Amino acid sequence: MRLLIAADIFPPQSGGPATYCVTLANELTKQGIEVSIVSLNANSDASVVSCYVYRVSWKNKLLRYAQYFFLLLKHAKEVNVIYAMGPINAGLPAWLAASLRGKKFVVKVVGDYAWEQGQVRGLISDSIDDFQKHASKYPLRVQLLKLVESFVVKHADQIIVPSKYLAGIVKGWGAKEEKIKLVYNETDFILGTPIEHPAEKWVVSVGRLTPWKGMNTLIEIIPDLIKQIPNLKLKIVGDGPEMNNLRKKVTGNHLEDIIELAGNLSKEKTLAYIASADVFILNSSYEGHSHVLVEAHNQGVPVLASSVGGNMEVSAGPSLFEYNNKEEIKQKIIKFSSVGKGKSIPHSFAGGPAVMIEKTKEILQNLCNPQKSA
Repeated sequence: MRLLIAADIFPPQSGGPATYCVTLANELTKQGIEVSIVSLNANSDASVVSCYVYRVSWKNKLLRYAQYFFLLLKHAKEVNVIYAMGPINAGLPAWLAASLRGKKFVVKVVGDYAWEQGQVRGLISDSIDDFQKHASKYPLRVQLLKLVESFVVKHADQIIVPSKYLAGIVKGWGAKEEKIKLVYNETDFILGTPIEHPAEKWVVSVGRLTPWKGMNTLIEIIPDLIKQIPNLKLKIVGDGPEMNNLRKKVTGNHLEDIIELAGNLSKEKTLAYIASADVFILNSSYEGHSHVLVEAHNQGVPVLASSVGGNMEVSAGPSLFEYNNKEEIKQKIIKFSSVGKGKSIPHSFAGGPAVMIEKTKEILQNLCNPQKSA
């Protein structure tokens, strides 16, 4: 099998799709599969993978997408399968290149890009689930993105999703159920080195700083929480479009000594913060399947998560709470902050990346050799 990966984000850019792309490429290359990558990131760090990375060079957005498509078209000639890391930025040009070259086309869907863009731009107020029913009431830009998502998944030979929740979302876009394949995101079991803080209680949250991550709510409840837990500190790791708003909220409430906005950190440092948590919390209105939630469980720290999307496929029972319910979140933090390490609820994602890679490889190979999977 010869595989071409269409990546829209790639290291040094951060995020699940970028990490997944690197892991997949390196592991399949080790197994003797010919892998190449076309990246939409002009600053792609090719040193992180052991295969060819072809990257765009144009800075102009329109020219960059045109170059991206022609790179995909050029390098699709010698492959069996094109695998796009998303339905829009990577998916649409990858589908067109695959169609013109007569190649199999697979797309990975880790979220609803149309909804995410609408949220970031302040165009959408609905939850992701309500948006699936009422997308037509939003601006034309959002509706066009929604149409592209639907078109791409309908025309894909296979769609890979990381949770049952997202499988339902994609089915709602019109994809045939038999084409949707569930492959859970897996992560290496790496223990972080805890940061000593004997005189403090740490509440830690990690994620891209977008409106749906609910970081503003965590900041808002801190004044009440420190009345109950005077030595409490909130540590937020990550960066994104909400960073400036969160900084203003911290300084406006004079919480600089209580709340740290750490920004993007290395993997090692991020795991150190998670491993140091007296409580790890993910207050998100939407998650397809959260890598960081799995990693928090791996560290054995007390974990709290909003009862939305794929979170309920990772966490369960008392560790779940209603998204943005301030009173419930405060009570859960107070209760769980005294539990201690080693009390994290077990999860079912202990196979590591090898399981994820093997399942993905099987899906791709079956497309190339359908008679063998019959």
